[in-house]
Amino acid sequence: MLVSFSCVTEVTRELLVKYGVSERSAEILAESVLYAGRCGIATHGVRHLPMYINKIKSGHLNPKDEVELVTDNGAVAVLDANRCLGQVAARQAIDLAVEKAKQYGVAAVGIRNGNTFGAAGYYAYLAAQQGMASVIFANSAPAIAPTGGKKTIFGTNPICFGFPGGEESFPIVLDMATTVVARSKVRMAAKNGDKIPTDWAIGPDGQPTDDPNEALKGSLLPIGGYKGYGLSLFIDLFAGLLTGAAFAGGVKPLSNMESDSNCGQLFIVFDTKRFLDQDELDHKSEIFRSAVKACGDEGAVMLPGEPQFKRMAEQKDAVFIADEEALNINRLAEQSGISARLEQIQ
Repeated sequence: MLVSFSCVTEVTRELLVKYGVSERSAEILAESVLYAGRCGIATHGVRHLPMYINKIKSGHLNPKDEVELVTDNGAVAVLDANRCLGQVAARQAIDLAVEKAKQYGVAAVGIRNGNTFGAAGYYAYLAAQQGMASVIFANSAPAIAPTGGKKTIFGTNPICFGFPGGEESFPIVLDMATTVVARSKVRMAAKNGDKIPTDWAIGPDGQPTDDPNEALKGSLLPIGGYKGYGLSLFIDLFAGLLTGAAFAGGVKPLSNMESDSNCGQLFIVFDTKRFLDQDELDHKSEIFRSAVKACGDEGAVMLPGEPQFKRMAEQKDAVFIADEEALNINRLAEQSGISARLEQIQ
């Protein structure tokens, strides 16, 4: 169903405020899920709203914005999210990184004691809007085993790169997991009784499987074999160990209502104008974009993030939400005693 931006924002705001989240923090989460929805990234959209509420009710997600600056050493800082909404801590981190990059040329801001922060591309997009390039690392709950192993220890561990566009160009944003496929797709196959391709996962015996239930007991496969394993490992080092967050299998998923998640994230931001003046940067960026697109027939080659940003441009007023997800959220809204509902645009 198609739902207006204002409707999504209002339901998100009322639900979160009902459970102790501030108005501003609720707005930040709404902006994040709308970005994901507009880009067609349903796995990071409004569907997780009931899980956020359940995590708050469990006592393992802090509804208050109590992000604390732990370390501030010039261009480097570390924030303790104190278990608050991941999007809230991440927004503070990227804003701080941009501010520091304007002062120092480059900055790195880490987060510990955090939660999943939604679509990494959202923060790269925010930085790019201010002329900043960025690299973002985030660790997550165990989903893949190291090459040669059977036990999962590293997450789907997203990595994101962002580069600003010119005045009339969209940013270049690559936001990707380090696994062949998202775990949510395997769960969906299990729910529907479908088989999965044998290059998606291995079972608990370490062998390739087309059974999604066995895959969920085993391990998703990293992209590019040992190369994806290496990427996931270093993301865990940078986002987890280096920031003081959980690492080496210690991160708990958002769905775990018995423990804090303790995710870690690291935001590295570069002020592009410290490398080239704006006119030269814009000129060379356009040459770069044109050269890439000239590698195929007209319209055949797209830059990273281009399909998502084109979709955003088309979806100016509404986002698509699956009927079942909307039903779950509206049921939660009713149970919570709020008046707002997700309503289909006529």
